[in-house]
Amino acid sequence: MDNRPAAGLPMYDWPEVQWANDELWTDIAGRLGTSGIVAPNELWRTENADDLWGHPDLFIVETCGHLVVHELRGRAEVLGAFDHAVDGCRPGDYRSVLVCRVDEEGDTLEGFRGRVAAVNQTNSHSGHGAFMTTVVPLAVNGSFFADVEITGSHRASMRAVANGSADLACIDEVSWRLGLDHELAVDNLRIIAWTDPMPAPPLVTSWANVGWRDAFNTVIAKAVAFSDLSVRESLHLYGYRPRDTADYGSIREHLIEAESSGYPVLA
Repeated sequence: MDNRPAAGLPMYDWPEVQWANDELWTDIAGRLGTSGIVAPNELWRTENADDLWGHPDLFIVETCGHLVVHELRGRAEVLGAFDHAVDGCRPGDYRSVLVCRVDEEGDTLEGFRGRVAAVNQTNSHSGHGAFMTTVVPLAVNGSFFADVEITGSHRASMRAVANGSADLACIDEVSWRLGLDHELAVDNLRIIAWTDPMPAPPLVTSWANVGWRDAFNTVIAKAVAFSDLSVRESLHLYGYRPRDTADYGSIREHLIEAESSGYPVLA
């Protein structure tokens, strides 16, 4: 593994918008350099984001809130979160949309009992945790769906529902917006429900870098505010909000509640 400090913005790094993430990071790195902090020149991209999140020296890395309260707990500190101005959410929060095919007759979750769910990853809050906590009131003996298909990404989940291999998916609303911009499968999908708002995917840093926390947050906020309009529009980016690791405790609490209700995983 490369032991150089790692920088990454993998949560919404679709091929169509990688150029925008690159421009944003170039601005962040340049501003940090001006303040005397040497930053990685480029974003680290890997086919499996878990490789990035497992890196021993996370410089500034975007991750999932689920990982903050699980795999990264004790390893990294939250810096803040991008604000994507998600409807129904406070700045720095987000939620997911539950989507089915446009030709489905039902408009309620109950109508999907015994069907197939598409999930991007089981360690994803937006695609699995939020899905699970939304469905838990309807589960019987720890089960609601007939099967769960693990797709690997929100985009793949959209395609799985659109092509009929699955019937329902829980999609991060920012990913949904990217889908509306770039994914043809979205034309065959519609929203039937929304999950509760939660803190948006955080930017984190390894504990060794915590002394730079304030400098990081100041620079990131300025880079977002002064980035080119085309960058902000492509990433659906409206601002940046400093946050604390404690803010993500609500995700852990929701998962504990689901587990205590006999529904520890989507099923």
